Amino acid sequence: ERIFDREDHQRKDEITRVKSEMTKVENRKMNLDDKFLDMEITPQDYHSMKEKVEKDMVELRVKLNNLMEQKSPYKEYIRKTIPMLENLSTFYRNSSGETKKKILGCIFSEKIVLEKGKVATFSFTTPIRVLTNAVKVFESGETKKEVENDLLSCIAPQVGLEPTTYGLTVRRSNQLSY
Repeated sequence: ERIFDREDHQRKDEITRVKSEMTKVENRKMNLDDKFLDMEITPQDYHSMKEKVEKDMVELRVKLNNLMEQKSPYKEYIRKTIPMLENLSTFYRNSSGETKKKILGCIFSEKIVLEKGKVATFSFTTPIRVLTNAVKVFESGETKKEVENDLLSCIAPQVGLEPTTYGLTVRRSNQLSY
């Protein structure tokens, strides 16, 4: 969450900008009051300008309140996604056919081949392979600092590829990006 909070810079920049605008509008109001007190403007002009300045200030306050109440999009993503992942089988059962296809596309990198009603071949996507290897590492009960290196074998290119390629495999359009 701390990493996601740092990534929430756009909203924070907007809050800073709105606060700056509020300061500017407050200064306008004070200048307007000073001009009225020094009799540089008429009462009618003062009231019309004051009304505009107060309207601007109310709009900025509402905007600032909305920005302050708004949760980080990343926190919102985590809040909605983690419970779904914790209960993926129920979510899968209750999903439409298109959603089920997308879920399976995120788990399996190729079509599942069935022979005599049983799964003959399948291969997982890279993120699933990393997760399954992470589970194996954590279940081993050993305290190791090499956990990250243990997981790298999932991402390494296959032996025999010419030329050697690096990085993750290309995912189909119906799969989630990581």
